[in-house]
Amino acid sequence: MKTENNKNILCSVSAGYSSVMMAYMMPKWFPGHNIVYAMANTSKERIESLEFMNEADKLFDLNLNWIEAKINPIKGKGTEPILTTYENLKKNGEIFEEGIKVYGIPSKINKWCNREMKLIPLTKFADYFFGRGNYSVAVGLRVDEIDRVRKDYKTNNVFYPLIDNKIDSRLRNKFWKDQPVKLKIPSYKGNCDLCFAKSHRKNKTVLIEEPNVGDWWNKMEEKYSTISINGKDSYNAYAENGGHFFIVGIQV
Repeated sequence: MKTENNKNILCSVSAGYSSVMMAYMMPKWFPGHNIVYAMANTSKERIESLEFMNEADKLFDLNLNWIEAKINPIKGKGTEPILTTYENLKKNGEIFEEGIKVYGIPSKINKWCNREMKLIPLTKFADYFFGRGNYSVAVGLRVDEIDRVRKDYKTNNVFYPLIDNKIDSRLRNKFWKDQPVKLKIPSYKGNCDLCFAKSHRKNKTVLIEEPNVGDWWNKMEEKYSTISINGKDSYNAYAENGGHFFIVGIQV
């Protein structure tokens, strides 16, 4: 929930229509606040998503902070945020691969990628920028996505301006109808080009339409699926018994 009597806000955007609409509306909804906009790039975002975010950044004058994770291979050192530019974004899976070396192949039973490449870098960036505990985080979930709200939202500094303002997909689509920039991919493709969190049906459709999308993911499995990770016994059980894979039951 929004930190009481604190006017510092980190507005977290993800190159989707909902979060970018939220970013545009924030000064209207929270006048007099110190709003800082940031997006974390995993190096596996779709190019169309990055292009859209860059165009929206310019159109809405967000002064967006592009953040990337520096994943430390030394256990206990932790991930750090790196401030970069749109022109210098990593786009070939470099950050993701460094994470795989430390945490293993991510999947529904090994969920580290969002934590290490988005949540931690954005949180540490805000800690360094505002001071730890001296800000709130605006997240772009809509009122029709209320089931995705964090269970602990009342006791942390995360809040949901779209939900508070009763914005659903219909109102979001109405907002974007006449905007001069558009996200040039269908919604089922998402930002991450072959995310394991998407349904099998969506990922199979992506692979049918764009077979080369699977090349990088196959390469990572060939290099790392049978590699053990220090201190992760449950993960290593899979590595020793045929390998660990991004998506079980689908040919990547």
